[in-house]
Amino acid sequence: MNSRQARRKSYVPALIIVIVLVMISLSLTGGTASAASPHVDVMNLNTQINPASLRFLTSAISTAETDGAQALVVEINTPGGDIQSMESMKVAELNSTVPIISYVSPTGAYAASAGAFIALAAHIATMAPGTTIGASSPVTSTGGDIGSTEMKKIESVLVSDMTNIQMHYSRNVTDATKMVTDAASYTDQQAKDKGIINLQATSMSDLLNQVNGQSVTLASGSPVTLQTAGAALQDINAGPVDTLYNLLLDPNITFLLFIVAMIGIFMEISHPGAILPGVTGGIALLLFLFAAGSLAPNWTGLALMTLAFVLLVLDTRLATHGVLTVGAAISLIFGALLFFNSGGPYQEPPVNTLLVYAMGGLVGLVGIYVVSMIVRTRRRRVSTGTEGMIGATAIATTLLQPDGRVQYGGEDWAAVLDDPSASIDPGTEVRIVAVEGLLLHVKPVFDRLSDSTPSYMQGS
Repeated sequence: MNSRQARRKSYVPALIIVIVLVMISLSLTGGTASAASPHVDVMNLNTQINPASLRFLTSAISTAETDGAQALVVEINTPGGDIQSMESMKVAELNSTVPIISYVSPTGAYAASAGAFIALAAHIATMAPGTTIGASSPVTSTGGDIGSTEMKKIESVLVSDMTNIQMHYSRNVTDATKMVTDAASYTDQQAKDKGIINLQATSMSDLLNQVNGQSVTLASGSPVTLQTAGAALQDINAGPVDTLYNLLLDPNITFLLFIVAMIGIFMEISHPGAILPGVTGGIALLLFLFAAGSLAPNWTGLALMTLAFVLLVLDTRLATHGVLTVGAAISLIFGALLFFNSGGPYQEPPVNTLLVYAMGGLVGLVGIYVVSMIVRTRRRRVSTGTEGMIGATAIATTLLQPDGRVQYGGEDWAAVLDDPSASIDPGTEVRIVAVEGLLLHVKPVFDRLSDSTPSYMQGS
């Protein structure tokens, strides 16, 4: 039975890996669109601008380029995001071999900050009634101001980008660059009147009717005349991988992955052979490293978070009685706050401070619990082997004078009294005081004369 349980435990890591691989293979088949002609592909960009949205946009452009679409409409409703992802998305749009139409929609939507660049980098930029575009000044991840020198550098690059985009499409440059230099925002009507965008459209069908017959010039220099009136709409949806990727880029999720990895691997080290905590922690660690590489974090913070794990492990090896665990919790909190909240020219939300404090406390409690269990185990009297026999009781089966035989644990043992001048009758309970090979050194459980014989006081 024990061998069967061991074999079953050995299958657990392989089973988990197989499940993960199956989920990944299935997710890779999702999110693609089937060919339909004539048709227009439509994708919805309604998340932060980050590596996940970059992956989604480039995938949608690739699909539109290969499935015979007349154009790719990108519906935009985003508060912005990081500059690096925005730059890559802009390049992908400018070099697309299929016409791209940006549509800030629905009513009330906005293409803010980096989202304005994504909207204007399309061959045709459009907006729905009641929408807004602009406010593209760079800020830190917490929404604060960037240092003056760095601000000038970033602003200069963004102004050049905006200028190149608008000049490339023969649209208004002056008012568009004010989105960067003055954090200007424009309504759909203002953007259309100033020539920042190409047109306004009340609906998707209105949009397709207005752009029908227009000619756009692709990066290759070849003109393409749009035939979009009455074209079928074909949605390109984010697949499971895109959804998972976007979820992992949430700093709170990334931090929780580190906590799961930290606790799982720590439990495996402190309880070797548990398997499941180690496998879970290993998977969480890989996902954490994957996500962390896309967040542009502060690596000094990661060093402190790693130190927290090292201190936890050391506390199970050294007689510090929880002091290192307290240090681990403190190191984890400071490390996480540095790792995720160090600022920079990005607009990703910072990690929740209350979550950091709560997880720091949880790690501290887990560490203290494990350390206390280890200390308790070390102090517990050994109950097996030769050491476990010391202090146990046995029954004399022969007269001990001082040698004889006793019964212990259902077995017959040779025994000798610890006091060679004493004697013990058969059936008497004795206590084992030492073990010498197969010979037990014993003594009476109690002294009959001193413990059992009452004493009397004589009165006169």
